[in-house]
Amino acid sequence: MTQALETVSAYAFATETLDPGPRFPYAFTPHPVPRYGYRTYDCVPSSPGPAFTDLDLLVSAGLNADLNVRTLVRLRSFADRAAEHLEAAHRIQPDFLLLPRDELGDSPPQGTAGWHLHEAWRQGTATPGLKVARVHKVLHHKRPRLVPLLDNWTIAPIDTAATSRGCTAWQQIHDEIHAHAEQFRDLAAAFDQLACGPGDVSLSHLRLYDILIWMSVRHLPG
Repeated sequence: MTQALETVSAYAFATETLDPGPRFPYAFTPHPVPRYGYRTYDCVPSSPGPAFTDLDLLVSAGLNADLNVRTLVRLRSFADRAAEHLEAAHRIQPDFLLLPRDELGDSPPQGTAGWHLHEAWRQGTATPGLKVARVHKVLHHKRPRLVPLLDNWTIAPIDTAATSRGCTAWQQIHDEIHAHAEQFRDLAAAFDQLACGPGDVSLSHLRLYDILIWMSVRHLPG
């Protein structure tokens, strides 16, 4: 638990120094800026209501997603198509961890929260140019307790574990967090004690899980 809290705290609060470039070495005073994406992603509020605003799309850049015009128009199209399904899933069950496990498979029962969640995800993955990272980063930020967060770094170990167990990546995440439910509750509570500054936010168990794996596979200090 101590190591897990140190890892999450490093992700949330670690900084690096921003220095002026060599052309104008005295243009401003060097100062600390966030090193990772807590401030630029998690602490940016999502828009109210079911629709995605442009900020809901742009905030994915605050979590290392490269954006250009082609990507933005595809994100806009995907978000407009996914919004109704994501809202329907949220109305039925807003908590990923309370979804029945079978609703997180490849063929969830039609009309269930898991089916609507799968449809929201499918609208993204069916869009050319949008892959696992961009789709999950946009959906997770809108509903951080409902949508898991996966990217190009974390999908590999999760998929490997899921394949070995004959389940989906979402089911693997569901199973692992439930298997360590008490530890995740303790970690979330401990982080809340630290996240008490202006603009700080709590982190869902899904996000805590993502941070722990991402920091591990990137071999970053925590």
